Amino acid sequence: MGSAFRGAVSNVRHWCGFVLGLWSRHYKDSRIILEQGGDLRYLVVSARFQKNLARSMLVLVGSMLVLLVGLTFSTVYLHAQKLLLENSHRQIYMALQSAGLDSTEQVGDYSQQDMLEMAQVIRDRDMQIRQYVGDWTDRLAYRNDQLRGLMKSSGLNEKVIAIIQNTQSVGGFNEGIQSNPLLNTAFANETSTNKELTNVLSALPARMPLDDYSVTSEFGIRNHPVTQKPTLHAGIDLTAKGASDAVRAVKAGKVLIARYHGNLGNTVIVRHERGVETLYGHLDKIFVKEGEEVAEGKVLGTVGNTGQSTGKHLHFEVLIGSYQVDPKKVVQTAQHVRKIEK
Repeated sequence: MGSAFRGAVSNVRHWCGFVLGLWSRHYKDSRIILEQGGDLRYLVVSARFQKNLARSMLVLVGSMLVLLVGLTFSTVYLHAQKLLLENSHRQIYMALQSAGLDSTEQVGDYSQQDMLEMAQVIRDRDMQIRQYVGDWTDRLAYRNDQLRGLMKSSGLNEKVIAIIQNTQSVGGFNEGIQSNPLLNTAFANETSTNKELTNVLSALPARMPLDDYSVTSEFGIRNHPVTQKPTLHAGIDLTAKGASDAVRAVKAGKVLIARYHGNLGNTVIVRHERGVETLYGHLDKIFVKEGEEVAEGKVLGTVGNTGQSTGKHLHFEVLIGSYQVDPKKVVQTAQHVRKIEK
């Protein structure tokens, strides 16, 4: 045993020395003489090309060896998991068999044969559940990647996301999932992640305040239409298309402000759940009162030209914990989430 180990160590040292020698070898330009039709031609292989070729081959062979080792470990791991699963099935059989001494003895209302058949059913159901959980883990992972992409496109930063998460109700079933022997940690983690992402995105409004509209001014820095100075436009401006000027609540909530409010003129602010608020400015008329609970789609007022305004339009803002976000991106993201959920 000792001589075999020493031989293996010697072989490893030999191959390591061989590889290091090829890697650090000082190559020289080589000339290959070719004869064609009595003419001699010379092909020069530079030392740099030889060195790069040798090192590339070493890297390629090394990568293949690493991949082979990784596949070997994966195979061993999967085989070990299979043995553990088979062992659990064997324990079920033994536990059920220990309930009867022979094929004719009864255990309650069941014979030993009945118990063995029940063990087989349990084994089959166990395998089906594990397969089902594995499939759903992959589906949840794919869905979570979609939701992360939507979260990124919505323009919400980490502070805004934290506000929504900190204002949601606490509770869940992850502990129950992790303690269930038929489920696994990956499923529990993906389920938890899915719940967090869905809670954030579902808090966003999924409709605009006008039934038919066009956007006349986007969210961001612009020259103020009155002062002509660069100013942050904290919302978007909408004009009504068609006959209806009705301004509707984009989500259920409670009216905080319903009155004339500085440069915004007649203004309504609605507070929704999880720290989300929406603002509707420059209204002509206001149809709700402060403190009133409103449902999604409730008419709050009509489009107007009150306050510091250059024309009839609706100024619409979405605020999360006093942080202003782009209403257009937020609504588009929430609409996309609703389509996925259907």
